[in-house]
Amino acid sequence: MSKLTIVGLHGDRTGVLDALIKMGGVEVIEDKAEGESTRSMAYASNLDLRARLKRAISGLSARFPEARHLVGKKLLVSEEAFAITEKDESKAQRQLNRYETLLREEEALDLSLSVLHDQAEQLMPWVDIPIDLTVRNTNKTTIIYGVFRDATAFDAFERDVARDLPLASAFILDEDAKFPAKVAIVTINEQLPRIRARIAASDFHEIPDLPFTGSASDTMKDLDEKVTAKKDELRKVQDELREIAEGLPLLMTYHDFLLVRYDKNAADEKVHATQYTFVLKGWVPQSDAERITRELTDQYDIACLVKPAEEGEETPVKLKNNRFVSAFNVILEMYGAPNSQESDPMPVLAPFYMILFGMMLSDVGYGSMLVIMTAYMLFKKKVEGNMRQLCSMLLISGISSVIWGFIFGGFFGDLVTVVSQGKANFPTLWFNPMDSPTQLLLFSMVFGVIHLFFGMALQIRNEWLKGNLMGGLGVTVPWYLIIPGLGLLLGKGALTSDPHTALLLGEIGKWLVIAGAAFALIFAGHGIRNPFKRLMKGLGALYNITGWLSDILSYSRILALVLATSVIAAVVNMLGMLFGHTLLGYIAFTLIGIFGHSLNLALSALSAFVHTSRLQYVELFGKFFEGGGSFWNPLRRRTEYVRIDKNTGDSVPNA
Repeated sequence: MSKLTIVGLHGDRTGVLDALIKMGGVEVIEDKAEGESTRSMAYASNLDLRARLKRAISGLSARFPEARHLVGKKLLVSEEAFAITEKDESKAQRQLNRYETLLREEEALDLSLSVLHDQAEQLMPWVDIPIDLTVRNTNKTTIIYGVFRDATAFDAFERDVARDLPLASAFILDEDAKFPAKVAIVTINEQLPRIRARIAASDFHEIPDLPFTGSASDTMKDLDEKVTAKKDELRKVQDELREIAEGLPLLMTYHDFLLVRYDKNAADEKVHATQYTFVLKGWVPQSDAERITRELTDQYDIACLVKPAEEGEETPVKLKNNRFVSAFNVILEMYGAPNSQESDPMPVLAPFYMILFGMMLSDVGYGSMLVIMTAYMLFKKKVEGNMRQLCSMLLISGISSVIWGFIFGGFFGDLVTVVSQGKANFPTLWFNPMDSPTQLLLFSMVFGVIHLFFGMALQIRNEWLKGNLMGGLGVTVPWYLIIPGLGLLLGKGALTSDPHTALLLGEIGKWLVIAGAAFALIFAGHGIRNPFKRLMKGLGALYNITGWLSDILSYSRILALVLATSVIAAVVNMLGMLFGHTLLGYIAFTLIGIFGHSLNLALSALSAFVHTSRLQYVELFGKFFEGGGSFWNPLRRRTEYVRIDKNTGDSVPNA
């Protein structure tokens, strides 16, 4: 990284920022005194407007298939189309305001229809009663309409009324007098409070206070007319919403235009300005510095100064690797950025991640399914951003899984053996972990040692970059000797059956351990003048053997995940064949197999992803990674819904 300083006249400030945001090659850094930068209300307005646009876009895409198709992939727009004019901005805001108004109207209409339907449902039992339900009172009497659930409650009420309230009567309105029965209770107004007290104590349900227009039948007709009118209004609202959905590209473009404007204003806040001039500072990759400064000075009357970062100065980190390695950047980004003074871990992380993931899944069928799904997302759906990186990483890891599936002889577990009733087996290029789990365990640990040794090589390089090569060798070389030496001492019997060869290997291992321990005692304390402290430093380094054993044992998870995937696959195949080798059995096998193997793929792939990442983060990174840096974040046009076609138009969008 190099530090770029731009000095120019105040009138060129906006143009320079526009050019930088279009180039996407400079990370603008703060050049103001603390507290000098202020945030205006425009920031809050921008955030609020983008949130409203996002809700509108999401709502329209969920409602209309055409809109969903548009939002499903980024819309390609030209430079001219992305340069939203004030007229377009006003139009987009009117569409957004109208959309929100229509949503409120739709909600109100839905509520009204729900109320009308409830009223109609409550009136339905009374539709055959030819009584004007609007007549409830006279000068001296009151009529109460309702329903008695059973004859016992009605008879008890009738007896109480006859005994205590002789000027009140209850009439059954149904011709067949079946219960539950609709009843009219007539009473003089003076007795109304006492009647209501009796009603409250009875199993009586008074008819709701509805907007009656006569009998229940007449009221139902009136309600039907209101429902029809409300539905017509609702249909008009939905038609207008559909028209707004047809203008969705403008809303999508406007949202991203506001996002770019927000980033530009945020960068502008970092620029130091006087009444007539401005000073802008930023980080630019050394390889791009000359091109960017040339393009800027050709367009604007400014002065540009590029100088390398000072020794020891922390700079943003930009990873620069080939396409294969870059596909695994997402793994590092989930963990954190290395600092600019240490080595890029990706050339080591990428191949080992691919191999470890493939070993853990290690099935031709599952690997092929993973490849097909990720290839569909990459080449058919054309996903972008972090999702594209993740799919690229899983595509490569899926290919690795297919290769390891051939090595270990797995195709949806033992599918070939089960279907052929043992007459055929899927070919195995090396060995089957189900038959030789100990062999896989030993291989996993050996591979783990190789993985960790690469991590220590990066530690040596990091110390060399700091000018402390001897210190890096002092803490790493002993383990390059001790770990293989212990492996020969403990595993000589597994390496050969010849006693003389085993004895020789044991001797070699012993001397490797001795040499490693001696190297640690002599050089682990490099730079410490006190002999006693230097010796204690060496002994402390040797004590780390427990940590090494723990790290190596962590690779036994490879065995666990390989066996878990294979066993679950075998169980699925066994369940599929419960109905035998018949037509019904093969149908059941197909259905159970599709569900079971899909579930096993999801679980096994997730486990492989998590545990492979853990081996990188804990075991590998623990040997060298310091971190604490930040990824290079250039000022660029971040977009969510549109993709700008840079081949059309040469003008910088007036953001």
